[in-house]
Amino acid sequence: MGKVRFVGHRDVARIVERALRRCGVPITYSEGFSPRVRMSFGLALPTCYESEAEYLDVPLSPDSIVDGQIACIGWGQGKLHNEQQMQIALSEALPTGFDVVALTVEPKGGGSLQETVVTCGWKFDILGAVAREVEDAIERALAGSEIETERKKKNELVRENIRYGVYDLRMDGESERGPIVIAELSAKPRVIRPSELVDVLAPGAEMGIARRTHQWIEHEGQWQEPLTPSKSPQLKEYS
Repeated sequence: MGKVRFVGHRDVARIVERALRRCGVPITYSEGFSPRVRMSFGLALPTCYESEAEYLDVPLSPDSIVDGQIACIGWGQGKLHNEQQMQIALSEALPTGFDVVALTVEPKGGGSLQETVVTCGWKFDILGAVAREVEDAIERALAGSEIETERKKKNELVRENIRYGVYDLRMDGESERGPIVIAELSAKPRVIRPSELVDVLAPGAEMGIARRTHQWIEHEGQWQEPLTPSKSPQLKEYS
């Protein structure tokens, strides 16, 4: 949240890696001449976007779990942290704007986050747009079979229908910058971003602050969050 939204995805990965080392998390490394920390994120967050729903898988050393606790190494040598203690330690080690809101130790297995996330929830505002006009544009978009947007592909601008990937689109009041829009957008076969909807909802306007609110994975006909603070997964029916 806040100013850290201007940090790019690669730099975010470096920041998280430093925090893991500082807390003594028993991380593992790739092989070869330039070993790298093994960790995998969910979908990359575009620069300048905020998020309440970033996920990270970090494989730990096989012998690092002792009586259900994480045995720290390096700077944390000799410490044993349970999940809650490690969550607090990591939040304190990260810069202002980064907060670890949930952490769990799970058995190895399952697909990567990038492969399993099927859709994302978004909240964004549109600078200087008129709320009534945006609301009317949403109604027209959802009533039709096409939502045509323009994007760059192989250095060419192409027109594309993204209606198939817009699961939900609605107004949610106004901020000091303009109308607030809530959207559920597909992540497959490609990621659809809120910025692609701005010209559809308010031609000529600019997006204010966009925030990712969810990354959903599919499980038995439902959208489910990979991990939630309550440890009780939020479920959402879809058709």
